[in-house]
Formats: sequence, C-alpha cells, structure tokens
Amino acid sequence: MFIYLFIGTIGGLLSGILGIGGGVVFVPLLTYLTKSDFKINTGVSSLAVVFVASASSITYLLKGFSGNNNLFLEILVIIIGGIIGGYAGSKFTNKIDTKLLKKIFSILLIASAYRMIFSSSIISIYENNFILYFAVGFISGIGSGLLGIGGGIIRIPLLIFFGGFEQIVAQGISLITTVPTALTAAVTKIRTNTELLKIGTTVGLFGVIGSVVGANFVFNISRDALNIAFGSFLVLVAINMFYSTK
Repeated sequence: MFIYLFIGTIGGLLSGILGIGGGVVFVPLLTYLTKSDFKINTGVSSLAVVFVASASSITYLLKGFSGNNNLFLEILVIIIGGIIGGYAGSKFTNKIDTKLLKKIFSILLIASAYRMIFSSSIISIYENNFILYFAVGFISGIGSGLLGIGGGIIRIPLLIFFGGFEQIVAQGISLITTVPTALTAAVTKIRTNTELLKIGTTVGLFGVIGSVVGANFVFNISRDALNIAFGSFLVLVAINMFYSTK
C-alpha cells in the first residue's frame, strides 16, 4: 500500500504543478516498483489519471486559470477528439510497436522542450481554429490510449505553439480535457478486471492530495519559471521514453 501512496502522491503533485495527468509518472513507477507488465500498467495509470486530473482541474477552475476567456467550445472540441483518439489508441495497443512509438514521441518532446525553454515569445497563426483543437485532442488521445498517459505532455505544447495559449491556460485546458480522454482509455482496457480497477482507484485517490497541493502552488510561479520547469520535465520524460525497454 505504501508503494501506491508514494506513486499516487508524486504523480498527483506533478499533475497539479505541470498540468499533466500524471500518466508519464504513474506508468514507469508502477512498472519499476511493482514489477507488473507495462501494458497492464497503462490501464491502471489511465484510471488513476482520471482521479488526479479531476482534482487538479477543479483547483485550476477555482483559481480562474482562464481569466475572463470563455473556453467552453475549445475544450469541448478537444474532448471529442481526445475520446476518439483514446478509444482508437486503446484498441490498437497490441497491434502497434510501442517501442518505436515511444522513440518518435520522445524526439517530438525534445523539440517541444527546446522551443519552450529558449523561446521568449510564441505567436501562433492558428488561433481559434477548431480543426486544430480536434487534432490536438485526437493526437493526445492516441498517446493516452497507447501509452497510458493523460496526454498533457503532448497536448500542452500543441496548445501553446499552435493555439497561442499561455502556459498556465494550456495546462488548465489540458487537465480538464484529460479526464474524459483517460476515462475512455481506462474503461476500454480494464473494465472487466476488478483487481486493476482497485489498484488504479487506490493510486488515483492517493494522487488527489498531491494534485490539489501542486495546483495551488503553481499560481505562485512566474511564467518563465513555469516554462523552464515544464520544458525540463519534457526532456526527462523524453529520455526515459526513448531508452525504455518496456
């Protein structure tokens, strides 16, 4: 039980601070600390992400992350794309070479991290393009379904670079849209396995505490510091993903 407490708390804390669902933390920790199968852990992670992302997104909403902007339609379109992508990714888990997919994702993450850390400003020409928002949801949904991640490490850079959103706004959007995407992936993968449901729920509930703490803390961090923190996190995730043998 202590292992699940540790995994949930760490994943939840990073979820709140960086706007991710926590899957990029849950999956490797579950794999290394519990010695269970990687693909099984992607389903456990998806369920845990539902709890953690829900708690973080509620905190972001209460903090007014979007200012005076009404982002309902943007979020709705991303959710639709994410659900479709999450379902497709979960269905094709056993038919796609996940090792190759990880390497491709890791290279994209490195490129995103570089731009995020070293670009002083980002101007997008694709703002308010709902086809873009659907694509953002679909691509991150594929990643969620295949790799058990919430999709934030994919969705946030896309929202910043192509949607023109500030980091904190992109994180808030990502957290809200993570919930239905991760839920779709979780239901598809572990709906008939009561033991995995129990583990995923346990990790997720422990993660709620960390996510609330992290989400309250993030609003006291400067934009530049947040960009650097998120970019550095992407580098670490990319390196782990590229060299992973699971």
